[in-house]
Amino acid sequence: MVRNKSACVVLLFSLFLSFGLLCSAKDFPGRRGDDDPPKRYEDCRRRCEWDTRGQKEQQQCEESCKSQYGEKDQQQRHRPEDPQRRYEECQQECRQQEERQRPQCQQRCLKRFEQEQQQSQRQFQECQQHCHQQEQRPERKQQCVRECRERYQENPWRREREEEAEEEETEEGEQEQSHNPFHFHLRSFQSRFREEHGNFRVLQRFASRHPILRGINEFRLSILEANPNTFVLPHHCDAEKIYLVTNGRGTLTFLTHENKESYNVVPGVVVRVPAGSTVYLANQDNKEKLIIAVLHRPVNNPGQFEEFFPAGSQRPQSYLRAFSREILEPAFNTRSEQLDELFGGRQSHRRQQGQGMFRKASQEQIRALSQEATSPREKSGERFAFNLLYQTPRYSNQNGRFYEACPREFRQLRDINVTVSALQLNQGSIFVPHYNSKATFVVLVNEGNGYVEMVSPHLPRQSSYEEEEEQQQEQEQEEERRSGQYRKIRSQLSRGDIFVVPANFPVTFVASQNQNLRMTGFGLYNQNINPDHNQRIFVAGKINHVRQWDSQAKELAFGVSSRLVDEIFNNNPQESYFVSRQRQRASE
Repeated sequence: MVRNKSACVVLLFSLFLSFGLLCSAKDFPGRRGDDDPPKRYEDCRRRCEWDTRGQKEQQQCEESCKSQYGEKDQQQRHRPEDPQRRYEECQQECRQQEERQRPQCQQRCLKRFEQEQQQSQRQFQECQQHCHQQEQRPERKQQCVRECRERYQENPWRREREEEAEEEETEEGEQEQSHNPFHFHLRSFQSRFREEHGNFRVLQRFASRHPILRGINEFRLSILEANPNTFVLPHHCDAEKIYLVTNGRGTLTFLTHENKESYNVVPGVVVRVPAGSTVYLANQDNKEKLIIAVLHRPVNNPGQFEEFFPAGSQRPQSYLRAFSREILEPAFNTRSEQLDELFGGRQSHRRQQGQGMFRKASQEQIRALSQEATSPREKSGERFAFNLLYQTPRYSNQNGRFYEACPREFRQLRDINVTVSALQLNQGSIFVPHYNSKATFVVLVNEGNGYVEMVSPHLPRQSSYEEEEEQQQEQEQEEERRSGQYRKIRSQLSRGDIFVVPANFPVTFVASQNQNLRMTGFGLYNQNINPDHNQRIFVAGKINHVRQWDSQAKELAFGVSSRLVDEIFNNNPQESYFVSRQRQRASE
């Protein structure tokens, strides 16, 4: 009788304990942060490991955790709003404002978006640290880090939008935003120096998106933004550089081993700065940002470059501080106390302005920095600089203009072998389909809105290149079977976007119906290719290559009479490079 009562007590106690554990599995994580479902799920699952007895009981506990916290809809319910979508909505609101208020509004959108990016990076680091501290088993640790990355770095909102776009796409061969390795958004940049008075951010490597961009992977692109009345600290870089001004006005000064060059810069000015030259800048404007696109061609390690600052305190530091006192004192013939004061030692707390790459300057200092500066205009006027927009447009009509500077014609570009271009499309206009024979163009949107359409072969996704060798071979065989089949890549473009057009990929750019589209670009070449031999070949408009085919070739290729081919390809005798969408609609 006593034994039966004992058995009942034990059974009741076990049931009570199991029920309590199941309840605690639901309630325990909630006390540690209701705003992070993946973290709560991990805490719940770890509690099951600690407090349950037996494999079956642990499985029941983990199933309860999964049903409570592991479901996708639960994660979405607690997911914060999509920063990219909020940024796009913010930009849309800015477009509805008056033109003079629009730039400030757009800058506020950009600033908030970048702050949210930084917050996401901090959250990922905290999540990753949590995994390393709490997880003991290697496989659990890897899973935890993977979930952190999926949540904070791989942008689940964008994946959802891409999947929705794929579902809506019905035409065979079309590809819009989803899995687009050629379109780089703001999130593709990493800030090296983001400070109160400016920002210097670097675009990820081109080939990190897809191996087809390996030919230009030795180049890096960065954006430098200096606030009004701001000075950019002197520095040199282990890369040949081209500065292309896209907004604002300022002064750019650099020193080679022979001379000092100083230029007043405005939109369209191009300056080549040789590797190792010390350069500093100043924003002359009282209201507008100075924005410069900088193309780097590193001289040490392809695709990697570093800045070296002779003056600095914390971040950046002066590289001179890395030398020992036994070197610095005799080299400068001065006492160590003076060196400490110069390089930000004991006196650094007295100079709050001595922090960061960007320094606030007085208007008197800005004017003094620009006194000896010249204003670049013609291509032969300056040794290292010219204004692209002062040149004769290569193509132009009432719908748009295209400016281009090639190494063959501009001596400033010969050492780095890069083409620089600018495209101005009036609202509702099209830069007709064309392709470049040897140059890959990196296009930056400076102002306005529109879209790009590009024809691409069926390319495998980047992940397939990371699979086993056997799977790669299967993928290559599939590519061969699909040779001669194409898809349309279409991307909406707005200020700050970057789009890469590989050589020989037919492409067209279109301005929106209510805004002009202004873009600049760099034409990049594989190191084994002569840039003088690049040709831009148009497939539509007054000057298109189909017009030059033999009549027999036209009939054999299209399977119709050459007269019909001529009627279509010769149907626009007045306009060559830019056409209006309104005219086409009016004729329908």
